[in-house]
Amino acid sequence: MTDAGAATAALIALESRRVASLRMRLLEQHSFWGYLLVQVELIPSLDLPAIAATDCVKRIWYNPLRTQSLTLKQLGFVLAHEVGHHIYATLDRSRGRDRHLWNQATDYAINRIVASIEDPAGGWRGGKLYDPPDNILLDKRFDGMIAERIYDVLAAESGAKSGTPEPVDVPLGDGVVLPGVPDHGGGIDVHLPDSRTPAEREALGDRIRAAVEHWRQNDERGALPDFVTRHFAGQRPKVPWQQVFRAFVSQARSREEYDPRRPNRRWLEAGTVLPSRGGESIGLVVVALDTSGSMTPQLLASFCAEIAALSREVEDLRLIVCDSVIHQTLTLDQLGPWLAARRAKGGGGTSHLPVFKWIAEQRLDVDVFVGLTDLYSVFPARKPAFPVLWVVPAKHGGAPFGRVVVGGS
Repeated sequence: MTDAGAATAALIALESRRVASLRMRLLEQHSFWGYLLVQVELIPSLDLPAIAATDCVKRIWYNPLRTQSLTLKQLGFVLAHEVGHHIYATLDRSRGRDRHLWNQATDYAINRIVASIEDPAGGWRGGKLYDPPDNILLDKRFDGMIAERIYDVLAAESGAKSGTPEPVDVPLGDGVVLPGVPDHGGGIDVHLPDSRTPAEREALGDRIRAAVEHWRQNDERGALPDFVTRHFAGQRPKVPWQQVFRAFVSQARSREEYDPRRPNRRWLEAGTVLPSRGGESIGLVVVALDTSGSMTPQLLASFCAEIAALSREVEDLRLIVCDSVIHQTLTLDQLGPWLAARRAKGGGGTSHLPVFKWIAEQRLDVDVFVGLTDLYSVFPARKPAFPVLWVVPAKHGGAPFGRVVVGGS
């Protein structure tokens, strides 16, 4: 590799680490916004003629040559701005308006919202969460105004202005170039033409509903935009429960020891950002599978499929198969043959007392516990010291501690 190539690779790696840090910071401080940012693919593109771009579906491109000059808080503003285009469905709402003015109007609206996000107590040094970059479309006169109203103002003023920026070609990697994309002069990004399918639009709505659910299950931590409150907050997510399951595991298993500035490289290469614990260890996940008589074969099959998916992603896992007694405990190495055979013993009553007793006796350093159960069970009187997630079917009992995710059937 040439010196120039090595320098470019080092720059991309540095900016990827900064982006990863911001992902985890936003997930911790503002669970709704952070959930959406974690769900998208972040792609470095050295030829991008702007700081960033998004397809308003599942990808955000950023140019490391431009982001390197931004502070971490300014880079956070850029990423939140791109997520804002997803939240506010800016492509769907254009409705035949002049594209140049509409692009400006949406940027003015989104920038005012991002600029108003508060830095929570215990976060960065007070005030607003992010700093706006220089020369962006940010005007206090548009406070509280939706993009449609801002567009009307801009349209009324447009007669006094002449000309628009020249269109630009937008390279998106893998030889894909979008020619002649209008440059609205927003200072942050270029707005890509709408090429989404109806299925992708529906998936985006589901993702926003899932983000609202994630916000609810994380004690409503952080800001929920008014637009989302009006259009999504009363709806339950239609996404598979496994997404919420994985989001909880991703966030909780490293506990307070994570270093958000050093994402786990193994997960980063797979397109998911997780913090590392002083090194590259992901931590121990303990999964308790309820095999009592009330668990249907369909529900057990669904739970086993998720266990199989999780087992391919973690470095250490223990599976406890239990109804009112423990029938089996399996390590990660033993899990594959067991899942292939899927001969889960059980069928009796349900008690989680043996599960938590076994964990204590084994002196396991548990990062997160996941109980796959209908919650018609007996539980310890005291909450364990590690995070607990219960994944349950629609009809289920109550949990004395931990978080509950409704899933299965």
